[in-house]
Amino acid sequence: MKEKKKSASKKKNGKKASNGASSLLTRLFGSKKKDSQTKKAAPKAKPLTPLQRSITEIQQMTKIGQRDPERLAQLLVTMLGKERAKEEADKQQFDQQVWDILRREEEKGAEGSAPPPSS
Repeated sequence: MKEKKKSASKKKNGKKASNGASSLLTRLFGSKKKDSQTKKAAPKAKPLTPLQRSITEIQQMTKIGQRDPERLAQLLVTMLGKERAKEEADKQQFDQQVWDILRREEEKGAEGSAPPPSS
């Protein structure tokens, strides 16, 4: 009878006493406790606002300018060149849209003023 009581007490506990050694799966994949702790410890950084982005960009450019003024000048030239090219492309697109509208108006006017075909 004592044997039955001992085996019943082992079933109730369900866990073996560990000697400090963890199972193979735990060693390979880690424990759930560690994963949940690392997720809580590293909160996600919020994205920067446009103002903050501008400030950090200016700070980086001042550092570059202090180290290598020629490099900063080259960066500024490329930035301004891209802005000018974008501005020029936008202007051309706008002009094209205006000309398309004028052409459509002329076509409508020409169709309306033409004499009806005689049968």
